[in-house]
Amino acid sequence: MTTTAEVIQEINRTLTRAPAWFHDVFGSGTIWDVVINNSLQVFGLGLAGWIVAFWFEQRHIKSMNRREIPLENITINNLKKTLNCEPQAATLLIGSVVVAHDYFRTLVIFFRKLVGGNIRHYERLVDRGRREALIRLKEEADLCGIEQVVNVRFTTTAISGRFLHAVEMVAYGTGIQGEDRQG
Repeated sequence: MTTTAEVIQEINRTLTRAPAWFHDVFGSGTIWDVVINNSLQVFGLGLAGWIVAFWFEQRHIKSMNRREIPLENITINNLKKTLNCEPQAATLLIGSVVVAHDYFRTLVIFFRKLVGGNIRHYERLVDRGRREALIRLKEEADLCGIEQVVNVRFTTTAISGRFLHAVEMVAYGTGIQGEDRQG
């Protein structure tokens, strides 16, 4: 049976026999020297990844805000009947999107699952996906000249891998073309 001290000594012996390029990249010395010298690089890389992911998320939210403005005239509801119009034609409308987190937030989600409680990163992911799917549904309605969508529903599929947390959100509903009812 091998002890922890023996394993560390074996790693240190292996480090001394490492090629020159390894020492140039990671430094030389004991395993602890390598870990301490490179921990700042790992932290910096993680912080840079977090900042870039946050920037992309904010950019996506601003994009959704811009795209929602011209679609405000399209009414959406989850009722099975139309409001204030006599239907003359109907069509199925679908908006679909897959959104995912970066690796760093996936790691945070993993640790949060171990501890328990609300996973705010995952909640934001689902909210963003639902909003994007609804915008895409409205864009399809706008292309068809439809101003009212009824019986809107959402369906969600979680896509998970070893280092992937993604959600597919699908919004679908019935687009109604019709004349407004008077009085």
